Amino acid sequence: MSMLNEVRPADAVKRDRSFTGRLKEIIPWKGDDVKEIIRKVVYISAVAVLIFSAYNAVEYKFGSTEMWEDNDYLSSLYHNSSTDDSSGDTSVSTPADDGNQGDNAGAILPTDDSSEQPEQADDPVDSKYPAGMLDRFKALYDINPDIIGWLTIDGLANDKGENYIDYPVMQTTDNDYYLNHDFLRTEKSYGALFADYHVKITKDSGPQNTIIYGHNMGAGTFFSHLHDYKKRASVVSENRIITFSTLYEENDYIIIGCFLTGIREDQDNIPVFRYHLIFDFEDITDFDYWYQNVLYRNYYITDIDCNENDEYLTLSTCSTEIADSRFVVIARKLREGEDPSVYNYYSNPDVRKPAAFYIAYDMDIPDDDGPNYKYYGKEETATTESEGIENNDE
Repeated sequence: MSMLNEVRPADAVKRDRSFTGRLKEIIPWKGDDVKEIIRKVVYISAVAVLIFSAYNAVEYKFGSTEMWEDNDYLSSLYHNSSTDDSSGDTSVSTPADDGNQGDNAGAILPTDDSSEQPEQADDPVDSKYPAGMLDRFKALYDINPDIIGWLTIDGLANDKGENYIDYPVMQTTDNDYYLNHDFLRTEKSYGALFADYHVKITKDSGPQNTIIYGHNMGAGTFFSHLHDYKKRASVVSENRIITFSTLYEENDYIIIGCFLTGIREDQDNIPVFRYHLIFDFEDITDFDYWYQNVLYRNYYITDIDCNENDEYLTLSTCSTEIADSRFVVIARKLREGEDPSVYNYYSNPDVRKPAAFYIAYDMDIPDDDGPNYKYYGKEETATTESEGIENNDE
């Protein structure tokens, strides 16, 4: 039986508990053999990974001072610009010099009366901006020309009246860069909102369905508050309008659908809805597929009319109900003269979620074959309107 005062074995090495001694136990030191060096390198690497992961977890949950300050600064540049887009005045607020701005950042640009406006296209000061760009974007464009617009959901706000979703939207040559880079092009876990790169947004063209991605941050930033639309129909009704301003024009969209979907084939017993690959509707069949899938999964029922000639906005973010799932909000561009307040929203008793959701929560998977794509009715009962659509296609 071992005794507390048992004599230490003669060959035991006494541990050096000084600072230098403890340091020698952690980092490679002169005299270490190869095996000991490898052990220490592995240990240091593991600690570094742990610290980095912990930092990202804290940043995800609470955000960072830098993130909040940057967001406030960018919002101020956009909303408090001295520019009046409709007046022709091209002066902008001067952004802070961070070394990333163009040579003319913050310059007060010349103005002329309306009779001389066409000549401004040849002004070398203005030549760095895309033709037709709204003046309010110039200070932001000086910092990062990847900006393509600004997204705001006015009313979905905190108790101070500050909108939760009020951010610049980026677009570049892939869908990866702004997953982990912010507006200032600094590598950050929270990234930035960005429009899908497949169809470029320009003054004269763009996708019929603009898809915008953003992280679901635990700090309550970026697209995390899209999940508020899961709560009840009244939340959608009270916050139905989304404003998406491209560099060239401002447009309002009314929410028509919110749904949860998986991104893997094995998550459902029906084909996965690849909403993220639908940018335009080539014909009525394309629209039927897209719209019926939205209705089939929609958390809510609404009387808002939609057709294949409308323009749409799709907001996509991660969800936590099941792994590899997405929560998606769909909105239709308001038509000229349309009153968005006349429409109603009701909870959908037959909302369809991925099969993996029902399995995860020990529920029965609905027994159906998926959405019915015959939105315009059977051919024998086709209306004059649908016949007109067919003639237009020809």
